Amino acid sequence: MKSKLYLLVLPLCLLACSPQNEEVQDEHVAVGPPAKALDTIAPPPKDAVLTDENDTSPTLPLPPPVMRLLAEKYPGWEKPQIAADALQEAKEHTNSPAVARGDFDGDTRQDVALQLQQGEEIVIVAALQPQEENYKLVELKRDILFNDRGNLSSLYYLYRLAQGENLQNMETNKEFELPHDAVAVGVGGDVTVYHYQNGSFQSMAVP
Repeated sequence: MKSKLYLLVLPLCLLACSPQNEEVQDEHVAVGPPAKALDTIAPPPKDAVLTDENDTSPTLPLPPPVMRLLAEKYPGWEKPQIAADALQEAKEHTNSPAVARGDFDGDTRQDVALQLQQGEEIVIVAALQPQEENYKLVELKRDILFNDRGNLSSLYYLYRLAQGENLQNMETNKEFELPHDAVAVGVGGDVTVYHYQNGSFQSMAVP
């Protein structure tokens, strides 16, 4: 009889000592924070800026088709070091004196202009996009790099002049309204504007 009572009491004790179902779910199961769990399986976020994947070092944020054209036409080109004076002059215009972006030929697609170093020369190039992802290079200017005790640097800085801006041509002393964006190339206190007209770039010195 005692053994029967013991067998009946034992399950009741076990049931009383066991945690309730809700307690097991909420308190006795350790679950990592959702954000950390997702981090282990989610792919890293993609950068919104498309960068090149060639061997040029340091790289520039340029479209891959432009990088390929530059490698073909200017093998071994490098991003130039910008002289301190040019960096100072560029501050009021742009944060990137080596690159300017805009619709330089008036076809509503974004083009890019840049300065690059090839050997001991500085070359300023515009990459126009007549068709989507299809570019052509136009060389705007070429000069020797400034040699400061063996350190080569560019004295130039680039920036975009926006469509509709009124400029004064120093040669003709006439005002000129930009029909679309233009490339401005500064050196010291002098600025030359390259605007695309009738299928080619025209240069114009402005105050």
